[in-house]
Amino acid sequence: MPTVRATVELLQQIPIFASLNEDELRQIIQSPDNGIVNYKPLEPIIQEDEIGDCMYIVLEGAVDVRIRAVGGREITIATLKAGEFFGEQALLPGATGKRNASVRALQTSRLFKITKKDVVLGISQHQDLSGALDDLNSLGDDERVKMLIRSVRLFRSLSQKELDRIGTWTEVVHFDAGEIIVREEEQGDFMYVVLEGSVEVFVVDEDGQIIVLAELFRGNYFGEQALLPEGSGKRNANVRTNGASTLVRVAKKYFQLIVNHDNKLMLALNAIGDAQKNKIVSAIGKSYDR
Repeated sequence: MPTVRATVELLQQIPIFASLNEDELRQIIQSPDNGIVNYKPLEPIIQEDEIGDCMYIVLEGAVDVRIRAVGGREITIATLKAGEFFGEQALLPGATGKRNASVRALQTSRLFKITKKDVVLGISQHQDLSGALDDLNSLGDDERVKMLIRSVRLFRSLSQKELDRIGTWTEVVHFDAGEIIVREEEQGDFMYVVLEGSVEVFVVDEDGQIIVLAELFRGNYFGEQALLPEGSGKRNANVRTNGASTLVRVAKKYFQLIVNHDNKLMLALNAIGDAQKNKIVSAIGKSYDR
């Protein structure tokens, strides 16, 4: 069993808690609402789409992160081992509150569970991941983008060296309310991550009616499907801002470098693309070729 000191060190590696002092971290660790939980092999830990009320740090063992593909089949998009964490996305300000993936124990695993109130407390009282992002004047673009990218599972495989060079492969772009960011059927050259504000993904049916498919907030990304190596290269929907919004733009060649080195991520993104196309077909009856 890890010592309190060892758990403190683990918490310091997580952006949400990195700026807290040791006494504050010990209070989180010693809170009766938080603590060590054990899971048997293949035992579910969280389920996709459920409301999140806690996050976890892997102390021992390993867990699989899984998403639903077309037909209800689940595929593994990541395997997390000791020192890695999950479940925080649903707890961050601006998030939907829902889990965006399921997680199960891959082997006998010991996790440290932290309830939502302690995550929110850390965010609200300290200059951490979300706090820093909320204060646009407190950090330069590179630091803000680095903190955001760290929180997006799509980029979890990046090394510290790659994160330190983030200004060379990302660009912060600003859009006014109602501005179209990507258009259906056009060639895709960039993907985007929402830094501030929110965007709406939509298609237009044969009668000219707008059908909204999703609303995306901070930390959500879009536009990646047109950049996949074996895809059509064309956008499958439109995206516009709900209000003034700030996005992080990643060029196609850099995105492809990331996915080409991560087979599980590639499979997951293909499955997400199939699910998106199914949703569009259900909405307007349009068919797609890969």
